[in-house]
Amino acid sequence: MGVQTASSKGQVTIPVAIRRKLGIEAGSPVRFVVRNDTVVLEKVDTSLQSLCGVVTARAPIDLNQIDATIAQSVADKTR
Repeated sequence: MGVQTASSKGQVTIPVAIRRKLGIEAGSPVRFVVRNDTVVLEKVDTSLQSLCGVVTARAPIDLNQIDATIAQSVADKTR
């Protein structure tokens, strides 16, 4: 893909072939990952679908059990 030269600000141009392959356009978020002495450029998926499965359901909260636990803790500390 050729060699790019870093600017005085540390900026480099991503070659058009790579931008097209990854679907990177102006404003697209990218991530730089360092692996040993190599830097990998990754396009960040910001779609809502990419978040599916990130949050998992928890067991329902039993407020009576919480109250009982608090009451027991207070009782233990006041003995």
